[in-house]
Amino acid sequence: MKKFTAVLALVGALLSGSLALASTTATTAVTPDQALRLLMDGNRHFVKGDLDNLEHMSTVSRRAALVAGQHPYAIILTCSDSRVPPEILFDKGLGEIFVARVAGNIATASELLGSIEYGVEHLGASLIMVLGHSKCGAVTATYDAHVTGAMPEKNIDSLVKAIDPAVTAVLATKPSGTKDEVVEECIVENVNKVTESIEANSPIVKEFVEHGKVKIVKAKYDLSTGVVSLLP
Repeated sequence: MKKFTAVLALVGALLSGSLALASTTATTAVTPDQALRLLMDGNRHFVKGDLDNLEHMSTVSRRAALVAGQHPYAIILTCSDSRVPPEILFDKGLGEIFVARVAGNIATASELLGSIEYGVEHLGASLIMVLGHSKCGAVTATYDAHVTGAMPEKNIDSLVKAIDPAVTAVLATKPSGTKDEVVEECIVENVNKVTESIEANSPIVKEFVEHGKVKIVKAKYDLSTGVVSLLP
């Protein structure tokens, strides 16, 4: 009986590892639209408090199956904010998404743009999502610096300079809302400008997009509701 139980356990482990490996290799065939659907479905799970996929895709067998390589189907560029972890927001586990994070979700550094290119060209990701979020501290700091003229300390000012074009564009429309409302407009405009800059500054990404192999989408995460909304 003990021998039979041991055999069953071994078979189960082998099957689990095989399924995880199949899941890993299968991601190479995911289309841009399929990748987007996987992300948005995952966010709906998160909003309901369901993170079963994250748990299922973070097992010991899943980890072992990924040692030989990775094939994430989506790249997410988002903010460093501790309240915006993509793996949790989209209910994704090991090997599913390739994440680049920097305050203000900007793409001015060549290292960051290179990371996105690597994800597209070498890992086979078919979707790039630029994800902003409500109440972004980096955008708020940029708004304050723009209005007061007081630049923050060294190094942080590089973030402000990168985000300022979005703030400038919004303020040029002479918005009539409250500061918080205007900052939210700036957050959306920053996502727009970052998205434009990725394709403009990366011939590799541009080529993949033109051939329909990659899609770039814009989105915003609401801290209060947990919902990720696609932007036009």
